[in-house]
Amino acid sequence: MDRPRLADAPVDVRAAVADLLGGPIVSERPADAGFTPAIASVVNDTLFVKAGPVGEGLGEAVQAGVVLAPAAGALAPRLVGSAVLGSWRMAAYEVVEGETVTRWEAADLPHVLRAVARLRDRAAPCRVPGVTPYTQSFLPLLGTWQALAGRTGGIAVDHLRGLTLPVDLPLELLADLESRWIDALAPGTALHHGDLRRDNVIREPDGSLRIVDWTHLWTAPGWLDLVRLAPDLAACGHDPERVLRSSCWSDAPADAVNVALAGLAGRAWREWHLSGLPRLRQMQQEQGTHTLRWLAARLR
Repeated sequence: MDRPRLADAPVDVRAAVADLLGGPIVSERPADAGFTPAIASVVNDTLFVKAGPVGEGLGEAVQAGVVLAPAAGALAPRLVGSAVLGSWRMAAYEVVEGETVTRWEAADLPHVLRAVARLRDRAAPCRVPGVTPYTQSFLPLLGTWQALAGRTGGIAVDHLRGLTLPVDLPLELLADLESRWIDALAPGTALHHGDLRRDNVIREPDGSLRIVDWTHLWTAPGWLDLVRLAPDLAACGHDPERVLRSSCWSDAPADAVNVALAGLAGRAWREWHLSGLPRLRQMQQEQGTHTLRWLAARLR
């Protein structure tokens, strides 16, 4: 994806960035990772700047990051400054030495577990105002398995008819799990990042991990961020069940975890078979495949 640059933003956005820099913008390096068309650039090798207009979720995501910065604390890069500029929102963060994770190595796993434990300490219970339950926000994306099983017709699944799942799981079982989404997950009151995966994690030179792209004002069970991350680890050859059992969330309720995996896998299965956006579809295929495989292993 070719990201927009600050040169494409309104002049007052560029002026606000220059104010934080204490001088003119002389270099800009757009981020390679990510799936949304917001400005996300390293500027003057000093600041990481995110900016976008309100109205299509871009400016809203930038503003959510500003609101969440105190809650994220040292788990995330430090917020240097932000601005509301008409319909645009801008936030600037410190540039963290390191690199975006492109593959999870065995040496990363202890750092993953430490980051998850720190997230639990900071995120539960959520004290950020204006949050909404992730379980409710996900509802418009839920229902793949129930629709394929003929129980509901609220979501389009015709493009999935006749396709074979990559695991041997009965459709009725997946539909049963998916149908209990609200009851199983609604009690969660922890701050939920909602997008933990490689491209949203920076590996520092000492192996420590920083979590970036805090863009959702959501609450959920505290274990759900790790459950969403584990298939990403599995895509790099690591056992997601072992990671969960080794974590601070080893006591996560088994049935609720299965319900979460079924719901998340249904969304990924449905969307990876849509046309267009090849990088996004590849990520959804990877996530969906490993989520289904993990669920199948848990249900053996």
